Amino acid sequence: VIKNELLQFLPGCEIFLDVDDLKNIGELEAYIGRSQVVLCFLSRGYLRSTNCLREVRAALAMGKPLVLVHEADPDKGGGTLAELRSECPEELQAAIFDAGWPMTVWHRIEAFQHVSLKVIAEALLLKTPKYAGENELPL
Repeated sequence: VIKNELLQFLPGCEIFLDVDDLKNIGELEAYIGRSQVVLCFLSRGYLRSTNCLREVRAALAMGKPLVLVHEADPDKGGGTLAELRSECPEELQAAIFDAGWPMTVWHRIEAFQHVSLKVIAEALLLKTPKYAGENELPL
């Protein structure tokens, strides 16, 4: 859902989603290397997943900016930030949760979800080289 919706908000942008686009898991870090920004959809289990941790570690090692999306609905795999942080390896907690990366709560109610998507789209664009140093988009 999030990829298709973001494509509507960001026409012309390429959005890579590992479950849709990754052909070879061995190339995960190469895909991160070709990305300008890495969106992390924080839900229960994300920070315990070997491959999700590979993505995060690669992004941090390569200096890629992160945009965090917080799944808060427990029925959809969400949890509190404290719960999600507790799943994160200790050595990554500060780099993910305390580094000031933009974070948006993912809302499931359609009207609120559109607001979440707009905030995510703006956060993604603001982390690209074109808008580096800007605090908001010049709209």
